[in-house]
Amino acid sequence: MTEIEHDPNEPPRDTTGTWIYWASAAGLVLLWAGYLLFNAPDWWALAIGASTGLFIATWAIELTGNKVPKWMR
Repeated sequence: MTEIEHDPNEPPRDTTGTWIYWASAAGLVLLWAGYLLFNAPDWWALAIGASTGLFIATWAIELTGNKVPKWMR
């Protein structure tokens, strides 16, 4: 089994910009709650669903550094 090289002096990942993700997630939660309480499914449902999907995709791209795992190649 091969070992992964690791730099013991590697600085931790910079997480200073993650507040935008928390704020976006809170906004999405409020949108979903308000929508489900006061509306029947329609075009707004599609817009909120697309926003949720884009949020998750953006988060995943940021988390992985836009690199595809080897098993997906």
